[in-house]
Amino acid sequence: MAQSSLNYQQLLEEQEPETDLGALSKHSPEIESLIERLRKSDTYYLFIRDRQLFNWLDLQRDSRANGYVVAVSCADLRKACQFYRLRYVRKRGSLHTIPMPVVYAQVQQPGSPTDLFLAILSELSNPFTGVCQLKLLRNRTWMTLSYYNVSVLIVGNAHYLSYQSFNELVEIARHLKISVIPVGSLYLHEILTRQSKKYTDVANTFLDWHEFSSFQKQEIAEVVSSWESQVLGEWKQPLNLASDSAVVNILYERSGGQAETLYEMLRKIAIFSLEKPDLALNVSSLKSILLTRSKPTSRMSI
Repeated sequence: MAQSSLNYQQLLEEQEPETDLGALSKHSPEIESLIERLRKSDTYYLFIRDRQLFNWLDLQRDSRANGYVVAVSCADLRKACQFYRLRYVRKRGSLHTIPMPVVYAQVQQPGSPTDLFLAILSELSNPFTGVCQLKLLRNRTWMTLSYYNVSVLIVGNAHYLSYQSFNELVEIARHLKISVIPVGSLYLHEILTRQSKKYTDVANTFLDWHEFSSFQKQEIAEVVSSWESQVLGEWKQPLNLASDSAVVNILYERSGGQAETLYEMLRKIAIFSLEKPDLALNVSSLKSILLTRSKPTSRMSI
């Protein structure tokens, strides 16, 4: 880490105003290239919580049991589900090989039955671009799931799903005899546990649940080191954030144990380090850099 004690707020105040308001970059080509690399970085770390989720999903799949997963960070949960799918799915060229036991389909708003079926078909490399009746779209989805020998269907962004879409999932589970797992935000738990006669059959179909929790505090130093190694590579001036336990504690506290939130902060810190190489990366400067950042929710209350 840089050892200078320059104050972060002073550095901000010393910045000269831009003379060209239309300029997209104030950096040298070399710095801009590094920032672009940071901007496009996308990493995944296998936490204890991920292994717990995978074990739960394996049990649901093997027992042909339905259920749902909730998380305070849908971004973290999405990556975990995609990684779980990759453990069981293979491709030959642009096509999936058969059988394809695990499908992860992410629904877009507003979450109608049409949105649901199109998401599933797209994931199965069978996109539907025409316009047809819902009944025909439903039949095509069922036949495609059967053709690929799918044993577990994981539906992302399930908190978007309408009442009609939840009933479509119920019918898929019953008629195709596969495990169906909606996954989404904490609101999904509220939907599937609400005291409503209308939702009785839906709620009684998805009785098992799993919380994709925050990662543990003892994991964060390794996560930070892994991120620096993957994203920063051979920087001339490594950040070495994990070497300072006080800095690691601040990163854990401000991330709330959420990986994507942590990576967002690390990108921001790295860019400040590029722009101000004399800025000491310590508890004081990190608190200033993250001054206007709110802490995320860390757990659900049931």
